[in-house]
Amino acid sequence: MADRLPSRVRNCKYANQQHDLGVERVLSNNPLVNKSMDKRSAPLKLTSRFEPQSPMADAVRSFTPMPAAHRNPDRDLHILLATTGHLPSTARLAMELHDAGARVSLIAPPNHPARVLDIISHRVLYSALSPKGSLEAALQWLRPDLVIPCDERTVRDLHQICLRTPHRDVRRLIERSVGPTEIFSIVTSRDALLELARRAGVRLPASMPLPDAGALDRWIADHPGRFVMKADGSWAGFGVRIISDAGTARDAFVQMTRPITGALALREMVLEGDSFGIRSWLRRERSAMSVQSYIDGWPANIGVACWQGELLAAICAESVATESATGPSTVVRIINNGEMVDTARRVVKALGLSGLIGFDFMIEAASGAAFLIEMNPRNTPICAVRLGPGRDLAEALVARLACRPPRERPSRTERDIVVFFPDMWRQNPSNPDLQNGYHDVPWEQPALVRFLVKPELRDRYWVMRMLRRLWLKIGGGRLSAEVTRNTVGRGSTMTAPSG
Repeated sequence: MADRLPSRVRNCKYANQQHDLGVERVLSNNPLVNKSMDKRSAPLKLTSRFEPQSPMADAVRSFTPMPAAHRNPDRDLHILLATTGHLPSTARLAMELHDAGARVSLIAPPNHPARVLDIISHRVLYSALSPKGSLEAALQWLRPDLVIPCDERTVRDLHQICLRTPHRDVRRLIERSVGPTEIFSIVTSRDALLELARRAGVRLPASMPLPDAGALDRWIADHPGRFVMKADGSWAGFGVRIISDAGTARDAFVQMTRPITGALALREMVLEGDSFGIRSWLRRERSAMSVQSYIDGWPANIGVACWQGELLAAICAESVATESATGPSTVVRIINNGEMVDTARRVVKALGLSGLIGFDFMIEAASGAAFLIEMNPRNTPICAVRLGPGRDLAEALVARLACRPPRERPSRTERDIVVFFPDMWRQNPSNPDLQNGYHDVPWEQPALVRFLVKPELRDRYWVMRMLRRLWLKIGGGRLSAEVTRNTVGRGSTMTAPSG
């Protein structure tokens, strides 16, 4: 059976032999994948949607339209997924939206996993050299009914386009998709969001903004004990530090407010395939800082579908395993938590939000109370897990946009444990949760499975591995710490900022 695997999968060099065996076991045991294993996908041909004289031709390109077998004459609803990252959850969301009846297009970097999906109507390049230009061009030419941002950089780009564009239809589309312009400065600021939530009667940890080191000193004087420092604009747990003493806090503040260096931007571009850090480096961008009290407990998350301030559907989950103390979840347990749902409903209504939103909580160990710690104004991994009526976010959103009642689609699983693919499978293929829980493998799309089981770009080729070792040797601990401090956007995005 292993002979039937394509060479690019057979020859994957993982850290140990378990990973090699894991690739073959996961793929060869599934008949849906076997059917296409000995058939290499034909290369997709790039074609421009614009005439040669179009000024947008270089910024926006799309592939040929999807095959006729995948078209549905009733699919009038068009949704554009927009991301500067490489998260697998974006591809899973595209599949769920398509199954719910929407036509789905994608604007993303050239190496995004969702580009291999055969259900995508148009694939557009999100240019790191002209991010807002390429995104606005895509909105003008594709004219979707809704755009769903899948990372924080895209959220900020949409906000800036909406505030500056001369095109009225683009402004209307963005406000329809994410909410009114009056809330833009709130949803991108952790401190401003928590202040609004406090006025809405939500349970929160003590917090305050940190405009300078003096504010940090005042916080330390008034709040002895552990606390959490956070940088705006970060996600996936990066830009978050758990602080235990004053000396560590001051050093962390200096490091976290320092602009990204050219060396780190180059490292991200070469080893991670992420060119968007170049913009931050050129602009010498500094993150706004805030601080929160540390909650002794465990992280939880709720993903919601909402429309113009109304909550349509929600999924609550608590983290079972994470990549690191402040990193994304790899395994979650589905729970019912009325306080989390009520909190999300209050904030959604107060801001008039639309689309797919995630909220992060800490569940206090002593009381079981749910403390809201931040909001993710975009799609999160749990949003793409279909769990039946009331917890089918893609169906709820598509139904509201199509002005029809939501259909009762069957749940993907009846199990309460959900394992996000390929995170845990890469970290620990022998983890019992892979057998006992629902492993979120997109078997319907064999090309996507093959894409996701490949090693990370930095480990895929010997040249990349050599460059990575050279980077660590030259940079040492200082540059490694800088990567931890500033890197954003890979892996799943249900963060665990305090646990």
